[in-house]
Amino acid sequence: MQVSNDDAHAARLVQVWLDGGDARLTAEHSEVPFTLSPPVFRLDPGKSQAIRLAYTQEPLPRDRESLFWLNVLEVPPATRQPEAFAAAERQNQLRFAFRIRTKVFFRPQGLSGSPKDAPGQLIWTLHTGKPAVLRVFNPSPFHVTFHDVALVVGGQVVPSDQQGMVAPHASLDLALPPLMQPAPVDPAGHLSGQ
Repeated sequence: MQVSNDDAHAARLVQVWLDGGDARLTAEHSEVPFTLSPPVFRLDPGKSQAIRLAYTQEPLPRDRESLFWLNVLEVPPATRQPEAFAAAERQNQLRFAFRIRTKVFFRPQGLSGSPKDAPGQLIWTLHTGKPAVLRVFNPSPFHVTFHDVALVVGGQVVPSDQQGMVAPHASLDLALPPLMQPAPVDPAGHLSGQ
């Protein structure tokens, strides 16, 4: 992987690590079967740094993808102020450290099917009530991420306010606003139509 510093003037201190899904874990407390090298580095203005990700061969499921999160923490340098500024003014500075989290999928060889076909295999069921829930089941061995989900009920579009990702062989419930009328369902509880 490549990390670049597009700032033409300031260097950055960068720390990278993987976690298994808990965003609160720091690099020191995250236990994953991968190593990243280098884990901490200085990135000069306009420069790039290659990061090597290596699998440590600890067992992971062979029948589905595994999900990890790559964390890239960027710490900007302290701003140098002219000596003319009063000490109090120099202390009233605000600096932000930015962390970006990106999905990393470990995909074992020999999985059946294709990731591009996985969205078409999702099974959607509507559970009316308060609140109404749209449940999605993923029978594939691949993660499926979606940005917008809406249900069409009698010509009315009922959006879900949630984005999400459904893991392999797992279900995810998406809350819906109260429905004016329930969608027709077959005896198995599956939605009729599209």
